[in-house]
Amino acid sequence: MGKDAGINSIVRAIDILELYGHHERELGISEIARRLNLYKSTVHRIVATLEKKDILEQNRDTGKYRLGLKLYKIGITARDGNELIAISMPHLKELTRRTGETSNLVVMDGSMSMYLAQEESSRMVRMFTRVGARVLPHCNGAGKVLLAQMPQDQLEAVIAENGLKEYTKNTIRRREDLIRELKEVREKGFAVDNQEREEGVKCIAAGVKNRTGRVVAAVSISGPVDRFGDNRMGELVEMVKKCAASISTELGYIGD
Repeated sequence: MGKDAGINSIVRAIDILELYGHHERELGISEIARRLNLYKSTVHRIVATLEKKDILEQNRDTGKYRLGLKLYKIGITARDGNELIAISMPHLKELTRRTGETSNLVVMDGSMSMYLAQEESSRMVRMFTRVGARVLPHCNGAGKVLLAQMPQDQLEAVIAENGLKEYTKNTIRRREDLIRELKEVREKGFAVDNQEREEGVKCIAAGVKNRTGRVVAAVSISGPVDRFGDNRMGELVEMVKKCAASISTELGYIGD
């Protein structure tokens, strides 16, 4: 195999693995070939190699392929070695202890917001989003914090790519309404998702800054809407903002 052919195979293998990042649990050879516009013989050869290395494994009942345990182990190693996660986790644990709600660390991944880390609430009724899940940013608090810090051209590109999908009657559906809310997020220093992605769920989020002052992530808490009443919102907002500020300080941010 020539050098260029070897590089192409690596690129195609990565493309195949990235398909599983879109909430796909299992994929067959034909579906992979169709999505990537590749010959089935090419896909079969690459998948067979990934299976041999335990990166993919085949479901013998369906004949389709899913991510293997080796990739999971690699992911855990990468997660444990990530500075942002390592710094944030003690603060997320403390935020959950103080608020009683699930706390999250969220970043932008392309045009989507991705859950990078989480400390789950111990309450019987609690919110849970799988770490690694990618969601549309316009309808969750953390996503709105991250959108609010984008240059206008980048924001417009994200809106154009994603659209403004409606999940509930509270979801922002018009571009001008989103732009107006993002302006308020910048002014207030936090964002709220009031049942915008899921009925009965409320979220508060604030931005995490690196040493240059750039927002690189968002911290959020989420829980049942009846635990986020007006009598408690002010206190919860301050706790979320304090958590985000503490992480920012550890990342080297010293203030404007």
